Formats: sequence, C-alpha cells, structure tokens
Amino acid sequence: MNKWVLGVVFGITALIVAGCANFGSFGRVINVGMATNYAPLAFEKDGQLQGMEVDFANALGESLNASVNIKAYSWEALLEALNNGEIDVVMSGVSITEKRQSMMLFTEPYMEIGQMAIIRTEDAGHLANKAQLMSGDYRVGYSRNTTGQKFVTEQLKNAEQLGFANTKEGVEALVNKQIDYFIHDAPTVWQLTSSYPTDDRLFGLYAPLTDEYLAWAVKTDNETLQQELNTVLNTWKENGFLQRTLSKWIPVSVVLSKPGE
Repeated sequence: MNKWVLGVVFGITALIVAGCANFGSFGRVINVGMATNYAPLAFEKDGQLQGMEVDFANALGESLNASVNIKAYSWEALLEALNNGEIDVVMSGVSITEKRQSMMLFTEPYMEIGQMAIIRTEDAGHLANKAQLMSGDYRVGYSRNTTGQKFVTEQLKNAEQLGFANTKEGVEALVNKQIDYFIHDAPTVWQLTSSYPTDDRLFGLYAPLTDEYLAWAVKTDNETLQQELNTVLNTWKENGFLQRTLSKWIPVSVVLSKPGE
C-alpha cells in the first residue's frame, strides 16, 4: 500500500473515530417519569402520550441536547422509581409540599394552581360558593395520595369523604350521585369543564381552595440536574415557550409566580 492510500485510510479512520466521539457527546439519555392519567398534563389518547408535560419533556431534550425517554408509572410508583434510579426526573404535575421536599429536590415552579371543586350542573344553584363547600354538609370525593386528599382530610373533617383511585372514578361517582362534589387540581377541573367538548352535566367552580405550585422533581442528591432544569425553565420563561405551552393545554389564563410573592 503506498503512502497516499495509507494516508487516506488513516484520515478516514480518524474521521470515523471523531464522528463516534461527537455522537457520544449527544448520547445522553434523560429518563422522565410520568403518571399518564392526569389530563391535560399527561394522558394517553389513541395510543399516544399527550399533554403539557409531554411537550415539556420533548422540548427539554432539545434544550439539553439529550434523548428523552418517557416512562409511564402509576402516581404511587413515581417516587420509588426516582429513588431507585429508574428515572432521572418526575414530570407529572407534582405539587410542592413540605413533606415532598424532604424526599426529593424540586425545580423552580412552572405553574401556580390550587384545589378546585367540580359539581353537578343541576346543583350550581346551591353549591356554587365556598361557604357551602366548606360546610361539611355534603359528600366529597378526592383522588387518593394527592394534595386533594390532604385538603379534604384536613379542612373538611366533618364531611363524608370518599377516596377514588383516579379522576375518572371520582367523576363517575359525581355523575352517579354517590358524592356531591369532587376535589382535584385546577388543571383537571379546567380541562373537564371548560375545554370543548365537555360534559354538560359537570360544572367547575374556578375559585381556588388552596394555593399550590407545580414543579419537576429529582433525587435529593442530584443538584446538578436540578440546576440544569432551572436554567431551562428560566430560558423558557424569557423566550415565551413556557407560557405558550401552558396556554395550549390550559383553557384559562395562568399567572406564574414564586411562593411568597
């Protein structure tokens, strides 16, 4: 083999090696955990994952030059999956609470929400105010292991309380008159009662009963990823992507603020 051919071979080999090295630098994978029964944040439709958190996860991959692998879990299994390393971040409409802050690191909040009530439209005449809801004279439902359950058990101690595995079961109980109203996060109430098409049997009371903030969560020892996610969120706030995505999935105006402001 002459020197010219040998040089070409070495040159091609060097390019291949360099190409592999560059490919490796973009080979980062971020495993994202979601509970996919929380419309409009994360849900399945026609066999496809959709929702606000899905859009955020896909955009996160672009922002961090990484591949995003979305894994679906039940709500109850998300923390265990995070702690045992199956996922790197929970993106599933997680409300920041004092108890959860002891178990995971939160990013800056990306949306302010609160617990709201859904009632039957036929009951709007006598249940459409907070005083009636808080009276303890009615049967109230909630999704188990949520901040909705925390609100009901702490603030409505005199009411008849019924817990459900998910939103669908709770809404069915409401329609079938097993409960008088159902408590859930604002995004769910908005989605069920103000997006077309809606069930005209349901009436959403949009006055929030609590103040809560949604954020993403990482392991307590993963401050590096927490900081990366905060940087991405700040960029999205500045370039308008965050508000555009919120407006796409939430049919009401959402104002983002930090706790204490």
